[in-house]
Amino acid sequence: MKKLGLLLILAGIMFVSVPKISEYILMKRSQDVNITQVSGEDLEKNTKEKTSNYDASKVDPIDINGVILNRDKADLSKLVGQLVIPSINKNIAIFEGLENNNLMYGACTMKPGQRMGQGNYAVAGHYCKNDKVLFGGLMKIKEGDIIKLTNKKNIYEYRVVKTMKVKEDRTDLIGDGLLGQYEGRAIVSLMTCYYDENGYRYFVIGSFSKLYPYSQERMLDGISQYVPTPKS
Repeated sequence: MKKLGLLLILAGIMFVSVPKISEYILMKRSQDVNITQVSGEDLEKNTKEKTSNYDASKVDPIDINGVILNRDKADLSKLVGQLVIPSINKNIAIFEGLENNNLMYGACTMKPGQRMGQGNYAVAGHYCKNDKVLFGGLMKIKEGDIIKLTNKKNIYEYRVVKTMKVKEDRTDLIGDGLLGQYEGRAIVSLMTCYYDENGYRYFVIGSFSKLYPYSQERMLDGISQYVPTPKS
């Protein structure tokens, strides 16, 4: 009986610990993609030269075993930008195309030929219960919050105008037809799964607000883990 009790306790510890371990691994992976070491020229080259998958049906949900066992590095040849949302302390990389491995390291573009500050810049990311991981915390964004995108040349700032839970077949929300609702202005659409509820997605829509030259300080302004380099 003592052995059985010990086994049950160990099983309980594993049940609680494994999701936490997978979250920790995902958080470390997103931090391992150091966009500060990538130039704007390299990001532009990655945008132009790579062919990618944009078929959402081929995207796998996050699997705990897959996260823990996966040893593949992020494909930095598909790194095209950076996404920052100060209100939820979000700072992650953007990759070109919906690649399963890259989705474990950051967010991914949903259509070919997307350009920041033009049309509907649609980005997908995995939902996680831990707000610090990938698109965890997305459902805490409120109207009026700021979303920043950069290609290391300019910063494209958007202001959130709408959040919504929708059926998974609402592919119109990643198309340019949505621009008509916002006076034709460029928008950004951030998409993730809706908690653990199959068949639904959660969208955050931002309307283009302003454009200004890139600097690391301006991009990361409002991010708590960012410590500016002291000026001499």
